Amino acid sequence: MLHDAPSSPRSPWRRGFLVSLATLVLLLLAFETVPRLVAIDGLRPEELDPVAAAFVNSRVQPHPYLAYAGRPGFHKPATDTDPVVVAHNSMGFNSAEVSWKKPQGTYRIVCLGGSSTYGIGPSSTWTNWPVKLGEELSARAARPIEVVNLGCQGYSTFESQINLALRGVDLEPDLVVVYHTINDLRCALYPGVVRDNAHWRAVWPVERKLPLEAALEDSLAYRTWRRYMTNWAEERMNLGAYAIVDFGKYAPDDYAQPTDPDLGFDAYRRNLVNIVALARAHGAEVLFVTEACRMGDLDRFGSAQLQRAGYERMTQTLKDVAQQRGVPLCDARSVLESTADAQRAESGADRIFVRPDKRNGEVHMTDEGCLLLAQTLAQRIAELGLVK
Repeated sequence: MLHDAPSSPRSPWRRGFLVSLATLVLLLLAFETVPRLVAIDGLRPEELDPVAAAFVNSRVQPHPYLAYAGRPGFHKPATDTDPVVVAHNSMGFNSAEVSWKKPQGTYRIVCLGGSSTYGIGPSSTWTNWPVKLGEELSARAARPIEVVNLGCQGYSTFESQINLALRGVDLEPDLVVVYHTINDLRCALYPGVVRDNAHWRAVWPVERKLPLEAALEDSLAYRTWRRYMTNWAEERMNLGAYAIVDFGKYAPDDYAQPTDPDLGFDAYRRNLVNIVALARAHGAEVLFVTEACRMGDLDRFGSAQLQRAGYERMTQTLKDVAQQRGVPLCDARSVLESTADAQRAESGADRIFVRPDKRNGEVHMTDEGCLLLAQTLAQRIAELGLVK
């Protein structure tokens, strides 16, 4: 008689492995499922991919010819930790809404510059210097005045001439105000200078993900590992990583080892000439303005002397081009810096520039500084008889 062979019992290690595997799968399923149903600190989408979340509502967005430009309709309300209010118009400019077509009888000014023109420093869009300039001129003139702020953080004359060509002249300006120095200086002092500024201005990276990576990004476990177990987010969070070549490579002083600053200074001169020619070709007059700076803020750099000397050279270049091309000049720098010097002598601190303990004070102005610049410009524009 045949008997069934007794079944061999599973070994303890195999049983333990299967239990462990089943537990791991259940935990993974729970990890993938629960945070999608219940908000959990540290596992929200905006926390796992802060870069994507930041750029959805960032003040700038990629631009094919400018590297980046202001985001149309961007709005930043005041908060307990950051009381600054920013409100872009529908064109992405940090100023009031305007139409491309200039209204009949209106005198229109466009302002070119970097962050000190855009409005990094003042308390709101409505206290940056182009907006205050419009108010000052409107109080003096018998005709409607519009001032449009084409400034953008990080822009130099490289971007501003393109910005004027592609957008500024379509606004039909009567006057183009140019407020540029420090960003062009830093382009000139950055290592590897080339004529088109490609050593400094980076191409905004476009992510083209492989199918496997795109599939992995559907997994909360993968995104959690990437966010908290790697330096992926830290490398991407700063705008500089998108806008500046070799960002962070030369830290803590990006300007201590220039390779050919003369080429950078020559490019600044060329760009100014181009801006003048472009504006005049479209029937606009031009006003150059010397950029004010709290020079002591440069002392935090090892390259402070290089930057100080370069700043003076850039300012002189602006004056030289103004004289050679018959462009009126407003020496606002002397007014703002002397006022700031007097305030520091009286109280130990000035109210023209943002506090020196804030990062990148230098050329960034407070509400009071913006108002003083606007008043200085309005006075000069009146002296030139441009607005009546």
